[in-house]
Amino acid sequence: MKKSFSTLFALLCAVITISAAEPVKVIFDTDMGNDVDDVVALDMFYKYLDEGSVELLGIISSKREVGSIKLIDAMNTLYGYPNIPIGIAKSYPEENYTCTDSKLNYADYTVGAHKYNHTITDWDAVEDGYKLIRKLLASQPDKSVTFVTVGFSTNMARLLASQGDEYSPLDGKSLIAKKADKVVIMAGNFHEAKKEYNIYKDHFAAVRFIAECPVPMYFTDYTLGKSTLYPYQTVEEGFKYVENHPLVVSYYYYAQMPYNRPLWDPTAVLFAVEGHKGYASLSKSGYVTVNQKDITDFTEDKHSNRYYYKVNDKQRAAIVRRIVELTLRTPKKFQ
Repeated sequence: MKKSFSTLFALLCAVITISAAEPVKVIFDTDMGNDVDDVVALDMFYKYLDEGSVELLGIISSKREVGSIKLIDAMNTLYGYPNIPIGIAKSYPEENYTCTDSKLNYADYTVGAHKYNHTITDWDAVEDGYKLIRKLLASQPDKSVTFVTVGFSTNMARLLASQGDEYSPLDGKSLIAKKADKVVIMAGNFHEAKKEYNIYKDHFAAVRFIAECPVPMYFTDYTLGKSTLYPYQTVEEGFKYVENHPLVVSYYYYAQMPYNRPLWDPTAVLFAVEGHKGYASLSKSGYVTVNQKDITDFTEDKHSNRYYYKVNDKQRAAIVRRIVELTLRTPKKFQ
């Protein structure tokens, strides 16, 4: 009987420990509007917010198109989190990407074709992305923030280059080193000699961010995301708690349904919040380089703090199963 009670007490303590775990503090940097997996990734964050496992400090768009932040604000408002700060890349260098292909502007279409409620009333007043990140970091405990970056490195490179300001006397690199714990990034291609979208759309920012970021970086690369597909049935059968759900509208506009879309960005969210155990294995540490043709390369080195995730078939299935389960939850606001 004593042994049984001891076992029960140990289990109870374990449950209490798990439930008392601090939520993961996240700054989410996204190129919302370029591919629909960003919408899935953002939906995941709201579900994590509902269960208390995340504190989403801010959402930053690495695009300058206002449709990107309009969709983010519409989703924040819809899901019941209207006060999450939003930032935007105010400008691009000339060599950077400017969205001109209407297919890639699903964010513009989605918010333009349907009347969603908004919290922001002055889009011009939305803060510059790197400045908002400085503000958010300065207010947080040391070594407490996880960056999840799933778009261009525009904002992050500008953060690294920034000087002390009204938010912190520290320069950008020192501020990241002091306040951030790690970066989980969707970027690169370590299995094929091909350039990857998030790298080549702002080459110089990617080179700087990857080379100079002072905290560990964990890469979910192109091939990993491409091998894990979000099933179209989830889009067609879920999200019926509201008419014209922005995720569904975005999917239908982006391409002709039905289609399964790779989970590039959602895997970064999953690994950042839940950890990779059960979903992926981790490479040894190494250096990540980007050449002039935007090809990324990984070289093992025990003195570095860059890693990438690797998955097998069983882990791929677990990733898809978990993301589907999470996104099919009805948000707390609509329960």
